[in-house]
Amino acid sequence: MNASIRARAAAEAPAFDVGDRLQAHVAALEKLAFGASAGGRPPAVAAAGAALKSLQRGLTGDRRLAGEGYFSKADYLKAYLLYYWPVSFVQATMALEELRSRGELPRIRAILDIGAGPGPASFAAMGAAADGVASATLVDWNAEALEAAARLAAIEAHAPNALTLVKRNLESDPRLEGGPYDLIVACHSANEFWKEGADSLERRASLFRQACGLLAEGGVLLVIEPSATVTCRPALALRDRLLAEGGLRCAGPCPGSFPCPIAAAGGERSCHSTWPWTPPPMVADLARAAGLDRDSAKATWFALKKASAGEAAGRTAASGAAEEAASPTLAGRVVSEPMLNKAGRVRYILCTPNGLATLSAKRDDPTAQESGFLALRRGDCLRASGLERREGENNFGIAPGTKLELTFRAPDAGGGDAPQPKPLASRKAP
Repeated sequence: MNASIRARAAAEAPAFDVGDRLQAHVAALEKLAFGASAGGRPPAVAAAGAALKSLQRGLTGDRRLAGEGYFSKADYLKAYLLYYWPVSFVQATMALEELRSRGELPRIRAILDIGAGPGPASFAAMGAAADGVASATLVDWNAEALEAAARLAAIEAHAPNALTLVKRNLESDPRLEGGPYDLIVACHSANEFWKEGADSLERRASLFRQACGLLAEGGVLLVIEPSATVTCRPALALRDRLLAEGGLRCAGPCPGSFPCPIAAAGGERSCHSTWPWTPPPMVADLARAAGLDRDSAKATWFALKKASAGEAAGRTAASGAAEEAASPTLAGRVVSEPMLNKAGRVRYILCTPNGLATLSAKRDDPTAQESGFLALRRGDCLRASGLERREGENNFGIAPGTKLELTFRAPDAGGGDAPQPKPLASRKAP
């Protein structure tokens, strides 16, 4: 029997181009960074590139700048507006688009942005809101960052009716007020709170537990972090801590609300989404000036929703039971790029209710080619039956009778113009 792959119509993300949404902000960002005569100034780009290189090292390298007042330095603020603001906007937009595709995106009318900086996540949420945003509350301890957000909103005609700026150091005064909020977002900020100390996880959990109490019915807490291991793993620990306390369920990108198997695996393992993306010229120029690669946007992220009684536990139990009932079967989310070993076998790592698993096939296997297995990408969710068991725990292979169902296709950041995936390279496959 030939393998088959059936993509549910509801699982396919609607076509859109994140570049179109970002482009609406590019001119305003350049004006904000360079002044009225923005554009076409190589010396200014070179200077911003040097500042970007230093900023990047200070945020995800030695982390000496994380949680510090880097927005108060004009060169760093300019580099952020021209590079990290667009990147953060794309990351937030893609996470929101995935929630929309999953049917989990609420009607966004009120936003709370925790550690907002100059507001890229809030502007992304405004773009994702179907009916317009009534209020956006941006909380940050840096006055220059909040002022930049206000000036950007003033430049743009589609600013929200009510933009509230709250200057507050949430480490010394961890109060979150107002609500109820349809969307509470923390974009690249959770890792900067209490970055040192044995109790950093508990302090962060306390802050975000408070945030969840301000969610409207059906509201979402969205936490987005850099994909680097040093920021990814604390984010996964925060996700697990908040879910373990009950009353919440994971709305994305995870396939369930069970404890993260990558967090449990320890070591240097990380989990992130990757969206191929062609950045606008200014971002690309700055990346080159700073010696950075930028052909995609990557982020570790999670979205939590208030759960009805027993909902989170019920979903997890049902997922696990389904796998037990029809072995050998597999259901989960692809959390790796395709890996090709020396024997010519392509493997993916999947996150499942029963832990991490691998699914593999010979690169030239007809069943793998016909089933769409070789076209899977990071972030896709699938259900497979008729698999063969392979050596090792939770290792499965495509067999002649395999049926492969794509239950969710990860959104594409680039519409029809996104760069094509790189040729499959030989990678170490666990």
